[in-house]
Amino acid sequence: MYVDSHQHFWKLSRGDYSWMTPDMKVLYKDFFPEDLEPLIKDKNITQTVIVQAADTVAETEFTLSLASKYDFIAGVVGWVDLDSDKAKDDIDKLCESNFLKGFRPMIHDIQDDEWMLKDNLGENLKYMNNKNLSFDALVRPNHLKHLIKFVNKYDYLPIVIDHIAKPVIVNSEIDEWKKDMTELSKANNVHCKFSGIVTEVGKDYKKNQLDPYIDFILNLFGSDKLMWGSDWPVLTMADSYGNWFDLAMDYCSSFSSDEKNKIFSLNAKNFYNL
Repeated sequence: MYVDSHQHFWKLSRGDYSWMTPDMKVLYKDFFPEDLEPLIKDKNITQTVIVQAADTVAETEFTLSLASKYDFIAGVVGWVDLDSDKAKDDIDKLCESNFLKGFRPMIHDIQDDEWMLKDNLGENLKYMNNKNLSFDALVRPNHLKHLIKFVNKYDYLPIVIDHIAKPVIVNSEIDEWKKDMTELSKANNVHCKFSGIVTEVGKDYKKNQLDPYIDFILNLFGSDKLMWGSDWPVLTMADSYGNWFDLAMDYCSSFSSDEKNKIFSLNAKNFYNL
């Protein structure tokens, strides 16, 4: 019935996950489909989208192999180096799997905030779009003014902003984020993921900290351009899968059943062609 538009799996021994260190105790272990399956069944979630967690083609191949083995995995958002001359070859290779739905460069880890505006990305972005692939924008507030230029430059490319662009909730930084997100919401090719929010605060988060951000984003993007995601297992740094699902549903209580069905199912299906 429902779709989780954003979750991860990883196997530490692969050595892909340079961002993950032993001090991240909750996350520093393997996470496989068997770990997620009972959690999604409990919430009547029948499909998920795996999103890359490492900047290697090999990790995308790993997640595609999982998708071929588990019925609930409906798609994969992978990674290629879009700044590389061999990107087209990598895209062709990964497209041999029907589970590939898009790509996500790890923009929030790239030193150059304007990386997405490099001219030489254009040819590869057009090529992936011709393959009916979408673009996940993993960004922070400092990227948003550049992202506004990006979404207008590539107005043919389906783009979804991950984790409501990771606003700095712990410092109540909101005004500039609201201004930039408002501008982004005007673009017809832009969606937003209702995900990754509690993790920006941590285990001690309070609902009243989240309210200004979530209420704003629900009103801004509405039921046509939002899609719910868990960001599991990163989510577990702040809360459980079930608690976040229930909280998200509670925030959407004023929406009609049809509108909630869009946010928690149809929008992800349509965006990712599931």
